[in-house]
Formats: sequence, C-alpha cells, structure tokens
Amino acid sequence: MRSKSGSAKVFAFTFLLFVISYPLKAQIRSQPDSIYRLPAGTRIHLRMEGEIGSKFSSVDDTFLARVAKPAIIRDVTVLPVGTLVEGRIVSASPAGLGSRNGRIDLRMETLMFSSEVKRSIDGVPVDPLKAKRPNRLLPIVGGTLIGAAVGLATGSIPGVLVGAGIGGGVGAGASYSKKGSEVSINEDDLFEIELKKEVVLPVLDY
Repeated sequence: MRSKSGSAKVFAFTFLLFVISYPLKAQIRSQPDSIYRLPAGTRIHLRMEGEIGSKFSSVDDTFLARVAKPAIIRDVTVLPVGTLVEGRIVSASPAGLGSRNGRIDLRMETLMFSSEVKRSIDGVPVDPLKAKRPNRLLPIVGGTLIGAAVGLATGSIPGVLVGAGIGGGVGAGASYSKKGSEVSINEDDLFEIELKKEVVLPVLDY
C-alpha cells in the first residue's frame, strides 16, 4: 500500500509541474522578438572617421566610422547616431600601369557602445568601393588624329595613313603607361553596410 501511495504522490507532483510549466512555455513562445535584435540584412549608414585608401592602406589595418542614422525599432532607438563601428581592411592593392585601378575591400566587425560594451558584427559595404574608370580611348584617338594631321601636311593619302598609324601607336603606348585611379573613403564620407548575421544589442539607457 505504501508503495502505491508513494507512486501516486510522485505522479501527482509530476502532473502538477506539467500543468504549471505548460502555460509558462506557451507564454514565452508567444512573446514577440526582442527589439534589441538586428536581423541579418539590416542596413546601417556610417560616416567615416579618418581615411582609408588603396594607395596607402594595408591588409588588417583597422579604422573607425560612426553611425550616421539611428536604427529605430518600434519607436525605440536601439542604435543611436554617433555609435562607433570598427572596421578592418580585408584586401588592398594600389593602382598600376595599364590604367589598372586600385582596389580595397573592407569589413565592419565591431559595434562599440563604450570601452566595456561591444558587440561583434559582420557588415559589408552595400556598394563595393570602386575607382573612377579612366578613359583609355582618349589618348589613342587623340594620337591618331594628331598623326593624321601631320600626315595630311605632307599632301598625300599614304602620308595621312602612316601618320594616323604612328599617332595611334603612340597613343596606345601612352594609354598603357598611364596609371589607374586609386579608391578611397575620406573623412566624413558616408557609406552603407549590410549585416550578414543577426546582432543582439545591449539594453542601454539612451
């Protein structure tokens, strides 16, 4: 009898715990997502501090930018203007001959709310950094026209053709020897990044 009575008590206690905990679990599951979560795909506008560039920046160099527009979720500012964001240079190469433009790739890695409160992020520029494309045809066309003009002065069609060919070759050589453009982000320049992973923000009193 005592064994049956003890089993009944254990069963009753277990059932009571289930009845109490089930509504609690249901309540937790029904709660909306925290406003302090920035989902993957969130875009953040940043303002550059300092300067980075393909001409002088190196891989693993770090730099700082500040949030330029607040992130607001349900009327609550969760990422205020001025929040520091640290980035790192992933790759960099200077401009070269043959009008080869410089290149620089970066990644934003840390949200810095204070010296003690930080969050790791994975943010990449929405628009890749690009240098202005130089006009490589202009030296060739200009050299051809100048050569043709010199040939025309000789008063013969063969002279025009020869002059145009020589001028075009000179122009092509000038185009190849021309250095490409560098790419950079300067002080106070604005750029936008996109988060590749969710970020859980600290609850701060702004």
